[in-house]
Amino acid sequence: MLIRDYTRTDTNALVGIFQAAVLEGSAPFYTAEQRKAWASRITEPSALHERLKDQACLVAADDNGALGFIALQANGHLDMLFVRPGQRRTGTAGALHDALLERAVSNGHAGLSVHASHLARRFLAKRRWQFVRTETVNLHGVTLEHHYMTLQLAHAG
Repeated sequence: MLIRDYTRTDTNALVGIFQAAVLEGSAPFYTAEQRKAWASRITEPSALHERLKDQACLVAADDNGALGFIALQANGHLDMLFVRPGQRRTGTAGALHDALLERAVSNGHAGLSVHASHLARRFLAKRRWQFVRTETVNLHGVTLEHHYMTLQLAHAG
């Protein structure tokens, strides 16, 4: 597995990863209606590219293509972390997370924030992220919960 920077040619694969992660991977945590509303946020490659083009976005890939991706906004907000459902518990998300933390530290971030899904909250809590509060959001008339979390970063020197 290789962790590399996002390029526009990744966009179609990343839409597929997002859709599969939301519709299939989050099934134990959200209803079908909630997953459908969430998945509707990203359906077009061009819209995803517009969202990612100004972010630090890393892609995990192997010889068969993209396995997952992670994206950090310039303000230190972790915008996206998704892997193919079959990549769960393989280390892919952890490798993406660790690589992005290195990038965040080198870019001078003192701390990060995220609005994490139920699944991501568990993953991030194991990696020193601190739970702050649970929030309810409305997506196309459907409500679902996510969790605001923060991470303080250690700086060398």
